[in-house]
Amino acid sequence: MSKAKVLVVDDNPANLLALEALLDDFDIELLQASSGEEAISLLSEHTVAVMLLDVQMPGMDGYEVAEAMQRETHTRHVPIIFVTAIDHNVQHVLRGYASGAVDFLTKPIDATVLQSKVRVFLELDQKGRELSAANQLLEQSLREVERLKHHNELLLRSIGEGILSLDRRGNIIFANPAAHTLLGETGSLTGASLIERLAGPAAERSVADLLAQCLQGNSWTQTVSASRGSVNFPAQIIATPLKDDKGLIAGVSIAFQDGTEYQRRESALRAESERDPLTGLVNRRGLERHLQRRLPYGANRTALIYIDLNNFKPVNDQYGHRMGDLVLKEVAERFNSIAGTGDLVARIGGDEFCIVISHDTPKESASAVATNLYNAFSAPVLSDEANIRIGISVGIAIGKEGDNVEKLLNAADMAMLECKRSEDEQFRFA
Repeated sequence: MSKAKVLVVDDNPANLLALEALLDDFDIELLQASSGEEAISLLSEHTVAVMLLDVQMPGMDGYEVAEAMQRETHTRHVPIIFVTAIDHNVQHVLRGYASGAVDFLTKPIDATVLQSKVRVFLELDQKGRELSAANQLLEQSLREVERLKHHNELLLRSIGEGILSLDRRGNIIFANPAAHTLLGETGSLTGASLIERLAGPAAERSVADLLAQCLQGNSWTQTVSASRGSVNFPAQIIATPLKDDKGLIAGVSIAFQDGTEYQRRESALRAESERDPLTGLVNRRGLERHLQRRLPYGANRTALIYIDLNNFKPVNDQYGHRMGDLVLKEVAERFNSIAGTGDLVARIGGDEFCIVISHDTPKESASAVATNLYNAFSAPVLSDEANIRIGISVGIAIGKEGDNVEKLLNAADMAMLECKRSEDEQFRFA
C-alpha cells in the first residue's frame, strides 16, 4: 500500500518549513502549495488523507479553497484542518464548518496538538483505504462498508467536540467519547432523550426548535444550558440534518462543546471595555449598560447624580497632566467613599462623573449623597503635594416609569448646568 499523502497550503514559506518539520516523524508523502490555486491543481492529481489549509492568503483564501473542494466529487470528503490566526469565535467556526472544515488550529501551532490530529486522520485514511480494497474484493460487503464510512465521517468531527446523533424524535442514537465526557456519563447515552441532558425551563422548547429546524433541512446554532451530573454548563451547539443513504433526513447530527471558558473570556473583555483605566471606575459605556438593565424594572427606585468638577482645567494648566491625573484619582476615591454599597460610581468624561442611586426613597437618598459630596470638597485635594481646591456642580434626576437612558442622563446633565450657573446652590433637581 502506498504512503498516505498530506497536503500543506500556506503562502508563507517559513510556515511551510515549520509544518514540514512538525510532520517529519510521519511516514507520509508531503505535498506543499503556496496558494489556493496551486492547492486545487495538486488535488486534481493526488488523493490526500488530510489537508492543512491556511485561512488568510492573498488571492484565493482558505474558505474559498474549501468551498471549491466541496463542489467536486473527488475532493468533497477530504478532511480539512484550517490553520488560522483569526480569533476562534462562533462566526468563523460556522463559516469553516459550512465550507467543509473538520477542525481548526490556531497560530502559533502547538506541535503535540497538530501531530495528534494528523495521526487520527492518517489512521482514518488507512482504514478507509483498507475498506476500499476489501470492497473491490467483496462486493457483498458494500452495505457494511458504507456504514463504517458514515461513522468515520462522524468521527472526523469528534476531535475536541462532543458528537451526538438523534433520531427524528430527539432520542440519542450515537454519542462519541467526548460527548460522554462533556455530559459526565460513564454509561451508555443511546436511547436517552436530548431533553434529559439539558437544564433549565427552556430545555424542552430548545429541543423542539432544534428538531423543527433540522428536520426541515436547516442548521441550528445556539448556546443552551446542559447538565454534567449536578453541574450545569453552557453548551455551544451546532446542529445539522442527518441524512440516510437515500438522501432523506433521518435525524439530527449535533456537535457541541463546553462554552464556560469562552463566556468567561467574553465577560472579562466586556468588563475591561467598560472600565476607566485611570480611576478604575465604570466608564460611560458601563454606566449606560447598567441603566439599560435597571430602568425597565426599577426606574422609580433610581436616582442619577451628575457631577462636574469646577476649575479643573487650571489644575492641568498650572501643575501639568500628571497632577491632574492624581487629582482625578483622589476625586474618584472620595466619590466611592460617599456612595452607598449598592450604588454605582462612573467617570463618563474628562471631569464628569455620575452616581446611580438605587433606593426605595431615591430623592431623599440622592439629597443625602449630594450634601455629603458638597461637604467632602470643602477640603483641598492632594493637600500634601499642592493646595488644590476643586468645587463641584451637581444635578440630580429621579427616574420615572418609561424613562430611557438618554432621557435620564440629559435631565441630570441639564440640572447640573443650572446648578453651575446659579453658583450658590449645592445641587439641583431636574
